Amino acid sequence: MRRVPLFDLSPIHDDLHDQFLDACNAIIRSGNFILGHTVEAFERSMAQSLGCKFTLGVSSGSDALLLALMALDVQKGDEILCPSFTFFATASCVARLGATPVWVDVCAEDFGIDVEDAERKVSSKTKAIISVHLFGQCCDCQAVQSFAQKHKLWIVEDVAQAQGAQYNQRQAGSWGTIGAFSFFPTKNLGGFGDGGLVATNDVDLAEKARCLRVHGATRKYEHTYLGGNFRMDSLQAALLNVKLPHVNDYIRQRRRNAQFYQQQLGSLEHFITLPKELPHRYHTWNQYTIRVHQGQRNALQSFLEEHGVESAVYYPKTLDLQACMQNVSTDKGIATHVAHTLANEVLSLPIFPGLTLEQLEYTCVTMRKFFTQQ
Repeated sequence: MRRVPLFDLSPIHDDLHDQFLDACNAIIRSGNFILGHTVEAFERSMAQSLGCKFTLGVSSGSDALLLALMALDVQKGDEILCPSFTFFATASCVARLGATPVWVDVCAEDFGIDVEDAERKVSSKTKAIISVHLFGQCCDCQAVQSFAQKHKLWIVEDVAQAQGAQYNQRQAGSWGTIGAFSFFPTKNLGGFGDGGLVATNDVDLAEKARCLRVHGATRKYEHTYLGGNFRMDSLQAALLNVKLPHVNDYIRQRRRNAQFYQQQLGSLEHFITLPKELPHRYHTWNQYTIRVHQGQRNALQSFLEEHGVESAVYYPKTLDLQACMQNVSTDKGIATHVAHTLANEVLSLPIFPGLTLEQLEYTCVTMRKFFTQQ
């Protein structure tokens, strides 16, 4: 039986193995293991890549979100508009600061936050909107920007899954007030453990975030803010710097794999909905997420697993239904119906760079086999 993993780093890491070893040895010899020149070099490269003035390497994507919200002085009593269909950290960082996540529905076509629903839930307590570029495609950045300007809100971009994505040829993470990136190993630019980045064009926000990253210190043992330990390791930055020049090629491979799926799975349109690259967007396909109709999602996933094809459900439960969120969040009495529907239908197929044509063909053949047996 053939095996198709959901994700496999070896195809892209094998080619860079010697460069990774050289980078590790250089850090070991330097004796500088936290922040320093290596992290600064990575930050400069990322700023140039994103078209942002300021970037800060941090300890994880979740910490990047938390640091971004802290830099905006989000606190108890504030309300933050947040999609209910996203990864947990998007909203947990809000709740950790004592603010209230206000659940907003998402759009079925791009999985991004629904500005029309946000209009129903904005209030005098609303301080920011979090726009998540889910699965590798930008949300409707112009709509979010217009909404935020109308209501005088900050925009926090969650770019964890969408580095390299574009809206109107402008990079994700450069549209909002402040952006948060993740270098978790499965991301478009995947690291060797946890790592993240904060990006902004606001000099004051950048300076505040820089202080908050090191326990709120403006200089050693002088603490202006109640910050945290959000520092990036030098080794992580060195290894990411090796991969950064190749990230656009990794994205091109993902796009080629997505195009293959679009062509081969189109005949199943009565059973599934294929994801789309919408106009004015550049999709990076961090995930290739289909929607499976008529309650067949779990049966299809089991069938794929039995035939050696791995898949995943991102995400099986919306955040408004999570136990720990029940007493700290609100949907303003307007349920997020699209988000709930997606949680019951979504299934992500393998799409990583290095996926072979044989693996892609086998995945599609197995998909068609399941539905022809119904």
